[in-house]
Amino acid sequence: MSIQLAVRERMQLLEIPETELLWAWIAQSSLGAPLPEGWDDFLDEDGQKAYYHGKTKRLQRTHPMLERFTVLYKKVKDVNDRGGKVESERKMESMLYVIMNELLNRCNRELPPVTPELLERCSLLFAVDTSEDFKMTNIMKVAMADYAEEQYDVLVTTQTKLTVQNFVDRVRKEMVRIEVHEKPDATVMCSEYSDKPAVVKNLVTFDFYSLEGFAATHSTGKRKNHETAKVEQTVCSIFPRRLATCEVDNQFYSDEGYRFVLAKHPALRSKHLKILGGYRCQEYVEKKAEVLTEDTLEFLSWEGYFKLFRHKQLTGGLYNYLLTIDQEGYFFRLGQKLPPEEASRIVDKARFLAGGGEWASFTDDQHDAYWYNLRDKVVTKTNPYFSY
Repeated sequence: MSIQLAVRERMQLLEIPETELLWAWIAQSSLGAPLPEGWDDFLDEDGQKAYYHGKTKRLQRTHPMLERFTVLYKKVKDVNDRGGKVESERKMESMLYVIMNELLNRCNRELPPVTPELLERCSLLFAVDTSEDFKMTNIMKVAMADYAEEQYDVLVTTQTKLTVQNFVDRVRKEMVRIEVHEKPDATVMCSEYSDKPAVVKNLVTFDFYSLEGFAATHSTGKRKNHETAKVEQTVCSIFPRRLATCEVDNQFYSDEGYRFVLAKHPALRSKHLKILGGYRCQEYVEKKAEVLTEDTLEFLSWEGYFKLFRHKQLTGGLYNYLLTIDQEGYFFRLGQKLPPEEASRIVDKARFLAGGGEWASFTDDQHDAYWYNLRDKVVTKTNPYFSY
């Protein structure tokens, strides 16, 4: 099967109309997508491929990763319909050339290449909502700065024609990573009480139930003798439709749930904050973080740390302060365990920055630093993260 035919068939599967070729890259990115963690595939009794999640007992015929690609398509289409209204790949690239030329012209004038206005325009072309997608917008900003530096050096030394395809590929790869590969599975909810998470699955009817839903439907009648299986999922105690990401004082919370409770009960900071699955290295995302650089607030494995340390040796920007992390998620400074409240504040700030907060840093034409709020579109010259 040719790539073109495979993409067309995948577009149909992802509910992308064949006339909307602007989004064909999403279909192409989905070809050969790996299974999410915890999923297995097998051939059923009819010889058709099916997919099963052992912990949550979900069983389906659709590749679970494809559902996420469909969500990505609907998201970017909605943003484009509301804002950019880009109609084709050719129009998108043409408008991108204009932006990139402006970046390079600023480099030629020895000005910082990326400005909030150029970032907003570029994000619009990729259907990234800067007022909500802070992480992707900050990645876009870094990619634009890297592109300007690389292309300017190439143009000065070789006088070759400006190209944008590598930049497009890089941004789209990051969009897939964030919106597809790093997206957690949805919570399996009760079929009887839709606001409650499921704890069991009826293996006869294949329905999912919370304890309350199971009691209401299986206490009498034929269902009473139906075989069931336990559904294993750790959900947020505040927002049950979200999976938990951390544990504090024997309660499980999503990031949003923890911030919600913390705002009402600040004393919770005195309790140990444990991140489920551990902290992830920002340089090698498949590895667990073993250190936190206190001056730059980066979670790193030792391998990631030494890689960046060598780079900083060359640039003269060495790490000055380092916290180590043990298996239980406790932080140590020079061998001394940090108090829970201090550790909680540092972790909050570090995870907030890792997620790409709503403030993006820039340098103005006089080479002074300032910060641009992606949500409210306002500017300040005072570092907003000092008060976070």
